[in-house]
Amino acid sequence: MAMNDVQLPDGATQLAEDVMRLRSCAVLQMDHHGRILDCNAGVLGVFGYRSDELVGRNFACLFSSAELDRGSDRAALTKALLHSFENQGLAMMRKDATRFRAGLLLERVEGSGDATPRVLMVVRDLSDFFQTQKRVNEAQEIALRAQRLDAVGKLTLGLSHDFNNLLSVIANSLDMLAARRTGDESARRILDIAHRAVERGTQLTRQMLAFGRGQTLVPEVSDVGHLLQSSLELYRRVCGETIQLNIQVAQGLPPIAVDTGQLEAALLNLLSNSRDAMHGVGRVVLEARLETAVLPGGKGEEEDFVCITVGDSGPGIQAEIQGSVFEPFFTTKSVGDGSGLGLSQVYGFASQSGGTATIGRSALGGAAVSLYFPVVR
Repeated sequence: MAMNDVQLPDGATQLAEDVMRLRSCAVLQMDHHGRILDCNAGVLGVFGYRSDELVGRNFACLFSSAELDRGSDRAALTKALLHSFENQGLAMMRKDATRFRAGLLLERVEGSGDATPRVLMVVRDLSDFFQTQKRVNEAQEIALRAQRLDAVGKLTLGLSHDFNNLLSVIANSLDMLAARRTGDESARRILDIAHRAVERGTQLTRQMLAFGRGQTLVPEVSDVGHLLQSSLELYRRVCGETIQLNIQVAQGLPPIAVDTGQLEAALLNLLSNSRDAMHGVGRVVLEARLETAVLPGGKGEEEDFVCITVGDSGPGIQAEIQGSVFEPFFTTKSVGDGSGLGLSQVYGFASQSGGTATIGRSALGGAAVSLYFPVVR
């Protein structure tokens, strides 16, 4: 007995007709073996089938191969015959073989004077919902990462100031010892080693201050294209002769307020990272473009940024560690090859400049680090 053949009480005929014309969700009537007896117009919008193309087929044809391997179709029908079945997010298959996430409701129905049970299945396409949920989750992850980095930055800022004070005492003490020294060559060498260690410690605290946004910036209203072109020769020397460097600057970029010296240092840091990742051979693109984005931890409103990206053809950064690369002392290099403060310094500089830094995959296949700076209007 098809849905159109069911004996309806007075006043329910119009409802049945409306359900048959409904296009936002698919309604299918099946026997207890899963054979489709009838369906409404919604199967065309949801699955891409006309009603006559589905009648007589088993409803398993609407499930993806992965769900069929898991026995999702049989489990759904079995549960529906016992009581009911509901699931949000099963992978189903359209006529054109594209997959989509669906919300399913299956329920057993009994017709008057008919002992054979039937099952009604209602299917809604939840693709938009899952895409929205994915974007929300990504935004939440970015916000949490920004909060974590902010907390680490505040801790780092306090520690770096304390270390600076300690290093100043050590440096002053070494200077006093050096002033009193005699002609003892071994003592002179020991003092020189200690002085170099203090200088190295001072450099590390400067990098920690940069991550903690405690450095002093001198921003200037600047044209990004001019800055990149004027430093092109320096960038090429850092990359080396065996790396092809390409600069791409979008036309008509608005100016940004940035400390030009710190920007150059940040870009040199990123270029040297790309060089090391590719072992001195490969391609690097340095790109500047205008983007509209929502700043993590900001007002939640879209703003215009000039985005400067360094991308390479190296092995890239594994997805599972991308959330940690801007944290201080995190490094993928061998012990002794890096302090792990380079990218954290870049992140701190971008944040202190009113923007942010992100990492992802380059069009060349490797890593891509992007610095965002608010435009000056």
